[in-house]
Amino acid sequence: MRKELDRIIENLDTVFRGDAWHGPSVMEMLQSLPTHVVDQPHPTSKNTIAQLVFHLKAWRLFAKQKLAHQIHYHLDTPEANWGTDSETSQANWPSLVDSLKTAHQELIDALEEQDDSLLSQRVPGEHYDFYTLLTGIPQHDTYHLGMIWVLWN
Repeated sequence: MRKELDRIIENLDTVFRGDAWHGPSVMEMLQSLPTHVVDQPHPTSKNTIAQLVFHLKAWRLFAKQKLAHQIHYHLDTPEANWGTDSETSQANWPSLVDSLKTAHQELIDALEEQDDSLLSQRVPGEHYDFYTLLTGIPQHDTYHLGMIWVLWN
């Protein structure tokens, strides 16, 4: 049975694609951004908008790897977590957004193969369970959406 996991999947997708109660979804925000701002440094942040988008993608890849029982998969370097200069450049922006969409859909697809028993299982190599990880991703997205808005405005 998948009652709770279905609700988590719906929340992940709503915050990502649209109809989020808090305001613009991830994709609504990204589609509204002028491209020239995505790799611009900002005095109040050590990360650019493009680096934040890479970071959102990185955590979807992290979750997908952990679903595949990759105990040693970690985001333990700045490049793994925030991307390289070329990956987060204005020139690479369309590819970065596409790769985020792909990572999101692959995570949703992987979750569709699971049931509610997944939620109480410990994430391989971590000290928390999949419920914590999967409910944390939309919280994480919302936090970084706020950061993106501040960096843009």
